[in-house]
Amino acid sequence: MRSSTVVSFAVSVCMLFTISPFVSAQAREVPADASPSSFARTGGAVKAPVGWTSFCAAQPEECRAGDGRALQVRMDAAAWRQLRQVDRLANHQIEGVADDEHYGIYKMGIINWWTYPDDGKGNCNDYVLLKRKLLVEAGWPKSALLLTVVLDHENKGHLVLTVRTDAGDLILDNMVDDILAWDETGYTFVKRQSAEDPNVWLEMEPGHAVAGVASLPASRD
Repeated sequence: MRSSTVVSFAVSVCMLFTISPFVSAQAREVPADASPSSFARTGGAVKAPVGWTSFCAAQPEECRAGDGRALQVRMDAAAWRQLRQVDRLANHQIEGVADDEHYGIYKMGIINWWTYPDDGKGNCNDYVLLKRKLLVEAGWPKSALLLTVVLDHENKGHLVLTVRTDAGDLILDNMVDDILAWDETGYTFVKRQSAEDPNVWLEMEPGHAVAGVASLPASRD
């Protein structure tokens, strides 16, 4: 059962979204030959982050693959408002705290822990999971909401949410309130989920080949 923290977030978002039609009605399949420069390029399959693997082991219902269609959201004023509302709601309501400080994971032999910020605290992984869940509950297609591992401006592992839209790949980031195009963030993109199957992770292009990337902490507050 989810805690009152997550439930209250869901109620708040539903109230905000009553002014707009369901975004899912505006989702469309990405043409097979679509390759605009506003979309980040992906390569071959790579190992999933250990945080995602443990999250799926704990909450398998959250990791089920869909029908295999890669969808993007048609962006209009209503969709943009929804995206900003969810992004800012999570960024402003969740208190940033590192995993080990929060859960004491290192003494348990755990290097990274992804979960929902049920107690109102979390790091970048938890912000991303909450934003993805709230958008899905509001009608956004899962295949357009992709967890993405990057190296931040300090060359540290960080997790953001890529939102696939007909305007390009947009990035939701707990470090900033602005929603930016992927190539405006200044980050090095390492890997992200496949739009066809969230349990398949793909190398990002362009990007750097990072040794041991499957265990990157991705824990920026």
